[in-house]
Amino acid sequence: MLRSATPFRSPAPGAAVLADAAGQALSTIDVWTISLDAGSADVVAAAAVLDAAERARAARFVFERDRTAFTIARAALRHILAGYVGLPADRVPLSTGTFGKPQLGAPCHLTGVQFNVAHSGQQALVAVTRQRAIGIDIEHVRPMHDLDGVAAIVLSPAEYRVFTDCTPDDRLELFLSAWTRKEAYLKARGEGLARSPTLLECSALLGGAETIRDPDDDSAARRWSVITWCEADYRAALVAEGPLDTITFK
Repeated sequence: MLRSATPFRSPAPGAAVLADAAGQALSTIDVWTISLDAGSADVVAAAAVLDAAERARAARFVFERDRTAFTIARAALRHILAGYVGLPADRVPLSTGTFGKPQLGAPCHLTGVQFNVAHSGQQALVAVTRQRAIGIDIEHVRPMHDLDGVAAIVLSPAEYRVFTDCTPDDRLELFLSAWTRKEAYLKARGEGLARSPTLLECSALLGGAETIRDPDDDSAARRWSVITWCEADYRAALVAEGPLDTITFK
């Protein structure tokens, strides 16, 4: 059997999820869902919002589907952030951190707006909050080549033992549950895959609380909050610094 916290289905757009029983007055988190299923006219309009570096990056994708996904997701990100910083979408300054995490550039970094973006298949997610780090990940549920081999370089030893005890159908679910949590956590920290995900452990997959164990950060379980959900053929996770207050799905 799969020993995992059951992901919850995301509420209808506009619904709020109270995720902190203490009700602390912290910044809310907005999670925006973007469809990447776009026609040629949509792609042209989206590309017009991007800056020269973003258009050059889009052009480097070999496959049109990847070029389209990047263009639509980045344009949507710009439009979303424009509403938080009060600038036209094409004038929102974007930069990257040490390990490539997108962030607001000057002078908009002074607003305290923090965000993260992820996409897979035909969906993208953008999470926005203020004054605290945040990371998000989404994965399209689909058959994976050499799932056992990939799991061995993602799961911790304890997680991998649970994985090997699962039925074939449950193995994919457990892997995606671990991967989305770990990816969101590493993105929240601004580290990407600079560290091996096998070093991290998702307590919820081992029958524990919804926390991340990190050997390089003894305070990780207290410092970072984790929430997961599923929507049709997608699995997603969000990690934010501090207790969660209110999450609004848009």
